[in-house]
Order: sequence, then structure tokens, then C-alpha cells
Amino acid sequence: MQEIFGENVQTRHDFISLISKERFARYLAASDGDEARAVSLYCWNMRVAQSLYVYLQCWEVALRNRFNGFMSWKYNSSWPYDDARFVRNLTSDDKRRLSETKSRQERDRKGSPVSTPAIVADLSAGFWVSLLSKRYDIPYVWRHNIRRVFPHDQTLDRQAAWAKCDRILTLRNRVAQHEPIYGLPLQALYQDLEQLVGAMCPATKEFAQASCNFRQVWGLWHPPAPVISGEVP
Repeated sequence: MQEIFGENVQTRHDFISLISKERFARYLAASDGDEARAVSLYCWNMRVAQSLYVYLQCWEVALRNRFNGFMSWKYNSSWPYDDARFVRNLTSDDKRRLSETKSRQERDRKGSPVSTPAIVADLSAGFWVSLLSKRYDIPYVWRHNIRRVFPHDQTLDRQAAWAKCDRILTLRNRVAQHEPIYGLPLQALYQDLEQLVGAMCPATKEFAQASCNFRQVWGLWHPPAPVISGEVP
């Protein structure tokens, strides 16, 4: 990529100072101490994160809406308030997430009734991904019911769906928090996004494919090699 600040070293230093030397240090280390290259890496990281936003949004919205359909089928359309069946199956962390979401929605509406769609839209992506974990195998009978969430991919079982969604959740959170993603296996994660969104809704995958420019941005530069473990250094 073209050097952003050219030979204007002072402007580059002003930029680094504003975003903080601590934040910039990770990019500098990945660029062998070359400030100009580190700025280019910072820019590329931002652009590739932006390019993935469309697919990440489609994945998250599709996942929560598919789960809402499953929960409404298995329990009823008021499943967030079904303490006797739905809530009792949740782990303590997921009960807390649901309780905090309901309280926040009820507070914002100043006592007015809160609809299930409002709660669905407010629950974190981590809540939905958690419901695919092994701990919910028995209550949700995932061996038979996984198709209600991923109806268009017969090869995708609960374990594979959870593993892929959990990796994408890490990517999603790093993008949302403006953290480095250059060390993640982005090409593999993009393929996971394609598979999962297509498994939930081929039409949504078609929309994402038409709107996402990840492959073009990826080809602009060669970032540091992905960390195989999926952890950013």
C-alpha cells in the first residue's frame, strides 16, 4: 500500500500520538519497527475490518432470527419469559445476559410491555453462539434440531456450527472494538461466514456476496502471516 503520510514524519508522529503509542505498538512490532509500514498495516486492518462488516452483520442478524424461530417453535413466542421451560435450561451466564437485556428493555420503555423481537435484537451475539455449545445438546436435542437454525447445509452439525460461530464471534468483537484482526486467519473466517450465512439463508448470502468487498481489500496488501491458533499477538 502507498505510504499515507509520505515524508511528513511529524504528521505521522502526531497520528501515532493520538491513537496512543500503546495501541500502535502492536502494529509496530508486526512491522519490524518500521513506522511507515506500521501505519499502512493500521490502515489495512481498518479497511479489511470495514470490508467484513456486511457479512458479520448478515451472520449476526440471521443467527438471532433463526434462533428466535427455533425458540418460538420449541417453546412459544414469549420464550424469553418462559421461566418454567426456556429459562431453566440456561447456564448462569446466559441467564444473566437474558435478565440484563430484559431489565434494560423494560427500563427504556418505562414499564411498557417488551416484545420478544425487541429482546432478540438486544441480546448479544455471544448469547446466541453460546446456545450452540455442547451444554445445550440435551435440552435442545441439537442432533435432530440443528436444521431449524441451519436448514440449507446438511453437512453442518452442532459441533462444527458452534466452532465456526465461536471463531466468527472473536472476529466480530475485535471489529466492533476496533482491535487488530490482521493476525487472524481472515480468509478461512471469510469462508466460514459464507458457509454459515448460506446455511441459514441463501438469499442473505447472495446479498452479502454482492455487498462485501473483502476479496478486493485482501488483495491490496500482504499483511503479517495469520496466527494459526487464531489469537492475535
